[in-house]
Amino acid sequence: MNSPVPVAARRPVWLDADPGFDDALTMLMLAVNPGLHWLGMSVVAGNAPLANTLANALSVREFFGLKLPIHAGCAQPLATPLVTAQAVLGAQGMRTHGPPLPEAQGGPDGVDGVAAMLAALHASPQPVSVLAIGPLTNLATALQRDPTAAARIAELVMMGGSTERGNHTPAAEFNMHADPEAAEIVFNAGLPVRMFGLNLCRQVLVNDSHVQQVRHWPGARAQVLAGYLSAYQRIRSADSSADSSADASVPMPLYDPVVAAWLAAPGLFEFSNARVDIETRGHFTRGMTVCDFKAVAGRSFNAHVAMRADGPAVVALMLNSLRALLA
Repeated sequence: MNSPVPVAARRPVWLDADPGFDDALTMLMLAVNPGLHWLGMSVVAGNAPLANTLANALSVREFFGLKLPIHAGCAQPLATPLVTAQAVLGAQGMRTHGPPLPEAQGGPDGVDGVAAMLAALHASPQPVSVLAIGPLTNLATALQRDPTAAARIAELVMMGGSTERGNHTPAAEFNMHADPEAAEIVFNAGLPVRMFGLNLCRQVLVNDSHVQQVRHWPGARAQVLAGYLSAYQRIRSADSSADSSADASVPMPLYDPVVAAWLAAPGLFEFSNARVDIETRGHFTRGMTVCDFKAVAGRSFNAHVAMRADGPAVVALMLNSLRALLA
């Protein structure tokens, strides 16, 4: 039996998320990575209102036996009304073609996720990698509340943005469109940023054969997981009713878990330096990530942007992580 990795040798991480099934997959992958010291999680409104995303996070923690504190974060974007993805993901922000996750019996560990994030950053002996896979409202609020926190962040590893077309609008990826003012603050905070955008995620595809693999795993938890994975995999081919009759042959990009995959196997990804700016005013382009790979006019790079991934290997890594968690 392998000895546990000492805490001092592990990378300290804080997760900020808006669960969402792909957020849930990320949580499960982080839980089995022995190289991480998972300090906690703040939840933000995004895929669904905060009450829903928080309930999803708590259900995932309880059902899969994860050991981490979870805190409720911001319920509204910094400057605009809340925009959600419920039209695609369902009222709860997580559709399923099987048994649903049981409602969690326990509540959150705190109701100020921003304060909890700041406390974790300052208490950690080492700078912390912040993993942000939802709108950046919590992190932007933390940086506004305590600008000294930026020096405690080793790296921001985020899923959001795109070097090409969007998904929530023709120009903008959902997380950036949901709170572009927050994203602008974060990208201008001087943090080391590692951005995994739609251009990268569209190289990492989940298909029905992956769903069927999970369906054949033993145990009730695997069947719950398979039902959610099936609904997720069929998002691209489903309309707003999104029932199980949607075409299973259409592959679906894997979004948030690419962050967890990079932490486990960085060699599966390639990056380019870029200057990333957030469009906050454009009528058609609000939330767009404008990626300048030449840093024209003497501007400096502010992000490492993921450009290529070994998609099949990333999906295999995710499935292996899930199987290990369920073993």
